[in-house]
Amino acid sequence: MDPKRYEHLTISVEPHEMRMSHWVYAPKVVDGRDGRVLLDLSGGPWDLVSSSQSTTAVELLLRQYPGDREAICLSIRLADNSLWLEGTAVAAEDIERALERAQG
Repeated sequence: MDPKRYEHLTISVEPHEMRMSHWVYAPKVVDGRDGRVLLDLSGGPWDLVSSSQSTTAVELLLRQYPGDREAICLSIRLADNSLWLEGTAVAAEDIERALERAQG
């Protein structure tokens, strides 16, 4: 899949096989201005369902494999590249734990 570009952010997916013929397309988000990786869920259970841009953020709709629960919306604010989950700022190093908690 080709990377998508929103303002200064580039979103690519890193496909990997979770089980035989069960693929997860994990997102990776890079700031194109300096090459800094803002989010990298490669190799994990989080599948990028969709991505879209609002006036202030890029929103990633993520679903945890095997996909039997509702998807979660992770926002990346364009002004400062901060990560937001359910209205709460999340540090990049804590994102996987925060996603797990949000999934319940």
